[in-house]
Amino acid sequence: MKRLLARTAVVTMAVAFGAALAAPAQADPYCDRPIPPPACDPGYEPEPTVRDSAARGSLDGVTYVGNAVRVGGWAYDADSGSSPLLVDIYIDGVFKQTLTANTYRPDVAQVYPAYGAYRGYDATIPAGLGTHQVCAYAISVVPSGASHPGNPQLGCKTYTATLAAPTNLRTVSRNADGTAQFAFTDNSVEETSWELTVKTQHWGNRWDPRLGVNIPYAYYSTRTVTLQPHAGTGERTVTVPGIGASDCGFTLRAAAGTFRSALATSGWC
Repeated sequence: MKRLLARTAVVTMAVAFGAALAAPAQADPYCDRPIPPPACDPGYEPEPTVRDSAARGSLDGVTYVGNAVRVGGWAYDADSGSSPLLVDIYIDGVFKQTLTANTYRPDVAQVYPAYGAYRGYDATIPAGLGTHQVCAYAISVVPSGASHPGNPQLGCKTYTATLAAPTNLRTVSRNADGTAQFAFTDNSVEETSWELTVKTQHWGNRWDPRLGVNIPYAYYSTRTVTLQPHAGTGERTVTVPGIGASDCGFTLRAAAGTFRSALATSGWC
């Protein structure tokens, strides 16, 4: 009898435990507070998170145009609405200028009709000779409450600029006072001076052991004359002192700091 009662008690406890597990879940305890949080309201919908729309665009071209570089591209940010986006230009990591992306770019509107056509930027920015990297960054427009995503890079391009060489160097006249006039086409706007190298022919005698006599021979020397720069480009005429009849070859090049252009040549030696 005692064994029967014990078995009955065990079965009763097991059934009660299983019934407890199968019972429906009750509301979270925090909803039983006097003033429950909004999430306890059956009709509650959380406020949407404010998000930033990423700015986008491109740096399409970088062209050196003499003492400056022309940059062009486009930029758009949905958060700016109809207002144009700002674009910062850096050269070799140094800020140079802020541009406004409001020039006409029908090609952008053709691919992205929602952006509109006036999303381009195009400007000429002072820049130097040599090899340099140009980068463009869109200035993000961030809605209130959204985290700032940073200013995305629209692209970087490298250019290499050299001094434009003069062309068509020629002797216009040689004068009795030792001066001479030279003309040439100035193709550079960056030069700080011109370097005219004059080649002079000399004659001497040297012993020829085969003939047993002195024979004449020609040898040459050079000197460089520095000339003042000119504003702009075009045809130039310069007067150079100290040019003699034995001066037979001339070369001219533009100079700016450590940069030198290719040579223009004239003369017969």
